[in-house]
Amino acid sequence: MTAAQPVRFRVVPQEDGMMIAQLLTRRLPGTGIDLARELVKAGAVYLGHLRVRIPTVRVATGERVSVFPESAKDEELGPESLRFVQRDEDFVVLDKPAGVPVAATRESARGTLAEALRRHLEAEGVLRPYVGVLHRLDRGASGLVLFTTRSVANKSLHRQFTEHDVTREYRMLVVGEAPTRASCELPLLELRSGTTKVAPASRYARAARTDFERLSPRQPRAGTSLWQASLTTGRHHQIRVHAAALGHPLVGDRRYGDAGDGDSTLHLHAWRLCFTHPSSGAQIEVRAELPMWAQALDQSP
Repeated sequence: MTAAQPVRFRVVPQEDGMMIAQLLTRRLPGTGIDLARELVKAGAVYLGHLRVRIPTVRVATGERVSVFPESAKDEELGPESLRFVQRDEDFVVLDKPAGVPVAATRESARGTLAEALRRHLEAEGVLRPYVGVLHRLDRGASGLVLFTTRSVANKSLHRQFTEHDVTREYRMLVVGEAPTRASCELPLLELRSGTTKVAPASRYARAARTDFERLSPRQPRAGTSLWQASLTTGRHHQIRVHAAALGHPLVGDRRYGDAGDGDSTLHLHAWRLCFTHPSSGAQIEVRAELPMWAQALDQSP
């Protein structure tokens, strides 16, 4: 999925009542009707602030249209990409591949983990399957993501996240000689651009805390350190921003760090997740397989 800026325009009187797909062929040079329909179905077109997914929706004079043209290139996530770690009738835990968004982004609703899970459940015979997105994992990161598959379970699990009763542990490769232990409690402010920054405490900046512990990697890499992080809160890009604020950005983090060494892989992996089962009350602990770079000598995967 692309982070390109959208094409924006308003519907003029001559276009009043036109179907949105037809409008796109008129306004976007080189866009045929098939491509226009694909853009709409991909969730790359908005009327005002509302995402449109039906190509036959008609527009009205004065409406503002926003289009992300590059999103037509996004492909559906195949069933082979779904790596089930644990599931029952209430929830599913998946091991997300790097580069795959958990849920719809501003640019597109296609190729997401949530959408692929929904299609998988439909293929299993579930009628109008429910897929509840409880938390996000950065697109470039890999590892555990928890979904609910029954709406009745969503409230319980969502409360656990908001009340910080879920244990989430991550492995990351950071730049430099990181300390053995470190904590960061700098408030975070999420910007409209999708970027998060450290900000003074205010009604807009949200409290956040990340605890870091240095581990001994099985495959040492010069100029880097292997850190494990646990979250007390789960703000947008929290680990990446806090690690950078401590002077040790993640390897491959082009947004908050420096990928000048040419490594474009974000070295962040969600490897351990603990929560309370929404129905039985049992304690659930789930672990994901660790990539080679994230394996430590002092703790087996």
